[in-house]
Amino acid sequence: MDTVDPSVRRRQKRDRQVGNPAALRMGVLWFVLGAAGAFVLALPVALWFDALRAISLNAPSGTHVSGVSVPLVVVGLVAGMLLAGLGLPVAAHHLDGYRAARGGGGWALAIGVAVFALGVAFASRGWVAADRVGWVVTDYEPPEPWGRGQWILYYADLWLPGLLVMLAMLLVWSAVRAQRRSAASAATRDRLLTEGMRTTGTISELRIHRSSDDSGGRHVAGATATVTYVDAAGTRRWVTRKYSDVSVLVQGGAVQVLHDPARPDDDDSVFVSFLREPAALDWV
Repeated sequence: MDTVDPSVRRRQKRDRQVGNPAALRMGVLWFVLGAAGAFVLALPVALWFDALRAISLNAPSGTHVSGVSVPLVVVGLVAGMLLAGLGLPVAAHHLDGYRAARGGGGWALAIGVAVFALGVAFASRGWVAADRVGWVVTDYEPPEPWGRGQWILYYADLWLPGLLVMLAMLLVWSAVRAQRRSAASAATRDRLLTEGMRTTGTISELRIHRSSDDSGGRHVAGATATVTYVDAAGTRRWVTRKYSDVSVLVQGGAVQVLHDPARPDDDDSVFVSFLREPAALDWV
């Protein structure tokens, strides 16, 4: 039995992270582990790609990837996926908590892809060389000229890391846009907390989202709530918001709505809190 509202307990735990050096240290530690995992993951992936590349460029009797320990490659794949898949999201969580902000996940993904590209570029320096550039040489048949696909694979040490870097740059651009939107939304929220109007709304529709795990089980992964409220002019309006803490959402339940009377049609100027005593970050 607990005498404290679970949602309040979660908020208190979150508030303790804001500006806390321990949260910053944990974020940096997990970031280093996640980035290392992305680099480690790139090495066996690049090795696998090199093996396929050598099969295409060289004859069966020619030079190929050899002396590779399959268990070591598997360990590298598993360790890299675990470290990157766990470390970067956890780092984003801690750093978001430290900064009292949202949106660190986009940066985590962009950095993970960039480090993965660095790992592929590093591994490609040791890729198997072509026995004869432009030709597949065998012991029993005349040399055969390379096709278009083989030339593409030959230069893969240049375009593959470059393609990953371009993807990382695209993700950075997306993260910057998301951060700017988040900052603008936070500024609007802070302004409305002093100048806006609060009213009581009702959850008119609630859709629970579920996702599957590796074992085939399904668990709750948040919800989408449609909230109806009456604005300052007496007009009934509806807004839809996603929320992760399903335990505080009840169909037909009361919520708080913060809106701008001067801009009633602007969805970005409407914020909803599903908690009774919301902090600034509780408005979505």
